[in-house]
Amino acid sequence: MVRKLSLALSLFFAGTAGAAPPLAHLQPGQRPAPGTTEAELWYGMDQAEKQIRQSPYVVRDASLQAYVEDVVCKVAGPHCKEMRVYIVDVPVFNASMAPNGATLLFTGALLRMRDESELAVVLGHEFAHYKARHSLEGWNSAKRTSAFLNTFGLVTLTFGVPIAGELAALGGIGTLFKQSRDNEREADALGFATAVAQGYDPQAGVRVWERLRREEQADRTHRNRVVFASHPQSEERIADIRAAAAAIPASGTAITHLAEYRAAMAPFQEKWMAGELSRRTYDMTVQVFTELEADAAPEYKGLYTYYLGEAHRRRNHKDDAARAATLFARATTQPGAPPAAWREHGMQLREKGQTAAAVVSLRRYLTLAPQADDAAVVQHYVTRMESPR
Repeated sequence: MVRKLSLALSLFFAGTAGAAPPLAHLQPGQRPAPGTTEAELWYGMDQAEKQIRQSPYVVRDASLQAYVEDVVCKVAGPHCKEMRVYIVDVPVFNASMAPNGATLLFTGALLRMRDESELAVVLGHEFAHYKARHSLEGWNSAKRTSAFLNTFGLVTLTFGVPIAGELAALGGIGTLFKQSRDNEREADALGFATAVAQGYDPQAGVRVWERLRREEQADRTHRNRVVFASHPQSEERIADIRAAAAAIPASGTAITHLAEYRAAMAPFQEKWMAGELSRRTYDMTVQVFTELEADAAPEYKGLYTYYLGEAHRRRNHKDDAARAATLFARATTQPGAPPAAWREHGMQLREKGQTAAAVVSLRRYLTLAPQADDAAVVQHYVTRMESPR
């Protein structure tokens, strides 16, 4: 297995000859020497972290926190005690580990991943940046730019989603330093090796990045916009990860912890999908929800089918309206459908003149969600349809 991992690493590091000598990796418990440039960098991140602890964007759920922290500790190993995890309620795919060990994980990433092995690969990549001290390389040059000032101040926009300045200070560290291609390749390699060494599925990274590339390709407005602007282009990254994974012998015991991951994420799926819709990047959202619906556990199929229908309804392009109507109808026949599925299905039936069926569906909605904000409006529609003309 060691030889196979070495081969996988060599595939990742191909093409890095001639780069500057890398810094020595951080040792467990190591902190920068006082008065050094690295100590200055850590101090800045420590101050930002004090603010982020109070941020309203941080998800404060003990069960979810414990689950993610456990995965972080698996990939960080003896560095576990140095890690602090902040799950941030922002509907984009991103993760970041600051030089001082503060780790941000956006809920948009948790929504898009499917199992624990995928989460381990992503967190392993960010841990590699921390361990290899990649951020230090760009610190001095960053201090001379306006980007540095913005990091500790004003509101920043990431993929159209407003993020408070304290989040930008930590979450934007990768963007601020624009990690080099070589550093990104090294982080991919180390993250992959760390995850595989823990027994995780070697194909996890391939699945994540292929899925994200399909999302990028679906975006007609910003074609070829990579999910992490500072990372290697997706085709290059996927090819490297696929080659490294192919070097690991297939094993029926590769860990995915699919059931555990689904159980940990289940309470938040509807909220996170609603957040994804709020981005109004409907081409990408339709792609994300299409794949989520296809991969959904049977007991939640109705939930994903409804939200896929809602993404089509809001996009309203070409045959989206007809597609949405079909999906809403299907959702009402599946387990886990939210009450809104019956409302939307009922309104679609009403528009088609199928009054009796519309009343049945809308009454079902009112039964399931009697305190809904629009309950009075829906009741008005039902009363009108039931009144003799």
